[in-house]
Amino acid sequence: MLQRKKWDIDFLGALPSNDEILEILGRHKTVFVNSQNSLQYFIKVINETPISFPRNQTLFTCYSTELEKYGFEESYHESEFTRINELVEFLIDSLILFKPSKKVLTNHEEVYKATEIRLIPKLESYKVDQRFKSIPIFSKLVHKMTQEEFVDSLMLGKYVGTAEGISIEPDDTPSIVLWREDKTYTAYGLFDRHEYAHGGFSFVSNLGVREIPFAEWMNKVYLEGNDDDMLLFIDLDSYTEIERKLEHITPIASILRETLQPEVINFSRTDEEVYIDKDDKEEGSLTIEEDIHVKEEELMEHFIHTTREMGLQYYEKDLYNFHTAMKTNSLTILAGMSGTGKSRLVQAYGKTLGMDASQLVFVPVRPSWADDSDLLGYVDTKNMLYRPSDTSLVDALFQAQQERNKMFIICFDEMNLSRVEHYFSQFLSVLEMEPNRRVLRLYSDRIAQQIYNSAQYGPEINIGPNVVFVGTVNLDESTYHFSDKVLDRANVLTLDVQSYEMLKIRNIRDAKDKVRKHPYTFEQYTKFKVLESPVSLTDSELDILWNLHLIMQKENKNLGIGPRVVKQIDNYLKNLPISNKFLSREDAFDIQVVQRILTKLRGPEGLLKGLIGKITDDRVEGLLYELFERYENVSKFTKTKSTIFQKAKELKVNGFTL
Repeated sequence: MLQRKKWDIDFLGALPSNDEILEILGRHKTVFVNSQNSLQYFIKVINETPISFPRNQTLFTCYSTELEKYGFEESYHESEFTRINELVEFLIDSLILFKPSKKVLTNHEEVYKATEIRLIPKLESYKVDQRFKSIPIFSKLVHKMTQEEFVDSLMLGKYVGTAEGISIEPDDTPSIVLWREDKTYTAYGLFDRHEYAHGGFSFVSNLGVREIPFAEWMNKVYLEGNDDDMLLFIDLDSYTEIERKLEHITPIASILRETLQPEVINFSRTDEEVYIDKDDKEEGSLTIEEDIHVKEEELMEHFIHTTREMGLQYYEKDLYNFHTAMKTNSLTILAGMSGTGKSRLVQAYGKTLGMDASQLVFVPVRPSWADDSDLLGYVDTKNMLYRPSDTSLVDALFQAQQERNKMFIICFDEMNLSRVEHYFSQFLSVLEMEPNRRVLRLYSDRIAQQIYNSAQYGPEINIGPNVVFVGTVNLDESTYHFSDKVLDRANVLTLDVQSYEMLKIRNIRDAKDKVRKHPYTFEQYTKFKVLESPVSLTDSELDILWNLHLIMQKENKNLGIGPRVVKQIDNYLKNLPISNKFLSREDAFDIQVVQRILTKLRGPEGLLKGLIGKITDDRVEGLLYELFERYENVSKFTKTKSTIFQKAKELKVNGFTL
């Protein structure tokens, strides 16, 4: 990877008001005369900063000597009031481009300074509350390629060169880049991730590369105005507008370009576009989308054989359920009685994907865990060291952050031996965020310079989409039950085992024949995913979920189905392996009702008897059971009815349901 200093990037700033300085620093002046009788002032950063940059650091200090190249001269003979006003008047009509710099004083205080000051005139449209984003610029003059070569490189995921002033960190991918031809700009996007190496940037778009003219936004941008400029700034509203317009443009890659001769195409599967390695498809054979379905079926066939080889006797339907849950959720929970092989199932999945020991990490949960320091570690303030826990979790997460194209599975074995809401609290919050915002905090940035091993264990970890969490749980008297906060974020699978006669049947030879020569990369695994898009549930499916929500709300205001759960069910159904013969959409919808909704149906008989009802012969007389019988056009709801029957039995015997 090309070496750059951390935060060797450009920020856009403005002179803050005295009120802002008072609120942030508790002092009264934006500009002041310092102890060396020189004017010093503050700059407020007004652009989005890198993920790794301290969130609370918005002010930078600077000296008037940086402005001499723009013609500013200090009037040392004038009064302090006059000198301050002269500097304010000089800067009032400008925005300031600068590079951030941090210095740690002997008393460990951190001072942030602005260097390499450049002034840009304010536009008439400027507003004091505006925030900006930077966009990298590529051009023939700087990058020595034609626009056609640039576009082809974007579509092939090839390196297109560097862009000075832009963050190169993996979590700071610009969704939009620009090409400049003379004085004409074209916008390209939408990019989801990037790599930075010897050839500069390479960008990946899961939805396909799209392009639109940039001319209508040129009167809203800030840039130095040089022929070799490699970035500009634009307000967030305009940036969002460009993204929305790009979303509705047909991807370039869907147009057959005669000049496009790909060797390897970075791709992901979506409802609209699918991209594939050239060598994976012969001319005249299957369509690209059909080829992906075949490859996913090969993965599942290998997975099924691997479970048999390892002596696991799960139904194929449950294995497809597990695979789909892993594709669509950051957290999957395997529940059931002890001894059914839940942990070994996770091992089998990792083995199928070709993972090594560093990628498949098992974390045995201990009953004594009370908070996330038991899981992650702590700062030893006496020796100023970060001491990770002996779970190896932190090391695995840092490795996953560095090796973004590898899959990582973190399995919490017997996850509910301790309260998940306590030791896993940070993760529960982080996993709800967008992938580039999933930052796990180990300790404060403020003390990072004082931690001797901060180079090995930085203050924060970004949990990328290449990391998936699994928990195995036993539901007995030695364990804790999950709160709704956990259940809202997870698919809870209860797996059935096949007849014991199947223990005699082990397709070991077949399984060995199916071993994949090379492990699946994260990018290859992502091919099997349908990325989130507008909800595509049928009217009947939405109708039953809405009626189910209303019934639950009427009985108990603390029960119901939130929009998040509806979207998660929709995402699960969209990601079912197509044309598989083991798990139909109807059965999958039935399973999702059990895994995402009925898991939260817990409590005393007084609250739930009306919903769950009572057992009469082989059925249950209650609101829920009757509702599902009315929607047999959606599904037979076999598992749902069985679960309701079990809960009704619990109410009758125990007076409550778990």
